Amino acid sequence: MAHRPLIQWVLLFSLAIIWGSSFALTSLVVQELSPASVVFLRNLLACLLLFPLALLLRRPQARGLRLWLFLLAMALIGNALPFTLISWGQQRIDSALAGILMAVMPLVTVVLAHFFIPEEPLSRQKLGGFMIGFCGILVLIGPSAISAFRFSGETLMAQLAVLMAAVCYGMNTIIARRKPHSDPWSSSASILLLSSMTLWPLASFTSGFSQHTDLQGLPNLSNLSGFSQSTWIAIALLGFICTGIATVIYMKLISLAGPSFVSLINYLIPVWALLLGVTFMNETPQWNHLLALVLILAGIALSQRRQLRSAIQPE
Repeated sequence: MAHRPLIQWVLLFSLAIIWGSSFALTSLVVQELSPASVVFLRNLLACLLLFPLALLLRRPQARGLRLWLFLLAMALIGNALPFTLISWGQQRIDSALAGILMAVMPLVTVVLAHFFIPEEPLSRQKLGGFMIGFCGILVLIGPSAISAFRFSGETLMAQLAVLMAAVCYGMNTIIARRKPHSDPWSSSASILLLSSMTLWPLASFTSGFSQHTDLQGLPNLSNLSGFSQSTWIAIALLGFICTGIATVIYMKLISLAGPSFVSLINYLIPVWALLLGVTFMNETPQWNHLLALVLILAGIALSQRRQLRSAIQPE
């Protein structure tokens, strides 16, 4: 750590805490809000924060049809769909388990990069890391859950939903790599705006923004007034902090330290999500959860050994 300025480590751990905390906050919010409404409000609040910031900083706005098509793809695949899958899954599984499942994202990226990024082929080292991480997934899901699956195994389906969200994030990484150059501030704000717009119809028709509301009649925003104070606080934290402020910190950290250093966050987020779930959410991880966490993190370390080595030294 002596090789890095203190501010870089502070930003890294802050980002890990913010993003790792989103799983616990989501677990609270989905008790009253439908998954689509959680993601819609989260994106809307973050958009209301980032768009004024981008204008205040006089960042160039996104231009060109090709760029906007990429931004739309990132809004759908990297934001709206995975956020919704995670929110739906966390109605049925603990936040700690969701955080561990999301740790497979770097392993998915390694495989996808082999097919879509010519300069990043799948080496033996990366393949070995993926196989170790895949074993971690099998340990995490467990043979009992798989054997009990009869098209109605909600716990297994919830785990698969979060895993699919991790796949979406991996795909989004590839899309971002191939995206035409654009300003990160205005692009992030545009992605949040597009995500909000695409989720609005689904959120409007999911029981009036609540999974506990009567399905009769068309829902409207007035139903939001009936939610508890803790739900409002959690959704505000998810929107302004976990999505908006976290994006600002991420962009700042990338510019200061480079992507290799930021990749260390893949090790920190699942650990923090686990600790937070156990400490504040009264969740009790099973032995296979802990073993799976070790296997998945070991797989990431092996597949990204070069990035891990360069992350310790300034770029």
